Amino acid sequence: MNKVDQRKSRRATVNLLVGETTGGKYFVPLLADISADGLMIESPSGLERPRAHDSVIELSLPGCKEIIRARCRIVRRKVKGFFEKQALKFVDISAVDRKHIKLYVQRCVGLA
Repeated sequence: MNKVDQRKSRRATVNLLVGETTGGKYFVPLLADISADGLMIESPSGLERPRAHDSVIELSLPGCKEIIRARCRIVRRKVKGFFEKQALKFVDISAVDRKHIKLYVQRCVGLA
C-alpha cells in the first residue's frame, strides 16, 4: 500500500494563495493540496515564521463563494530547497466549511 492509499481522506492538488495567521503574524503562503482533514502549504524558507503550534487559515476555493476559515495544528514541517512545507490538520472548522472542501476535492478527483 502506498502513502496515498494510507491517507484518511482524498486530497486535491491546488495552487492558491491563502491567508495564514500564526504567532500573531500574518503570512500568505501557497496552498499546495487540501483534503477534508487538512492541507499542505508552502512558503519561502527564509521567512521569520513563529514556531507556533496552531494557525488560522482563510481561503477561497474556486467555485465556492464563501471564505473558508479554520484553526489548524501544524503536524509536520519540512524544508526542501528554497521552500518550507507545512502539513496542517484542521482542529476547528465549521461543518459547512468542511463540506465545501469535501465537494471541491470530489470535483477535482472526478467523483462529483
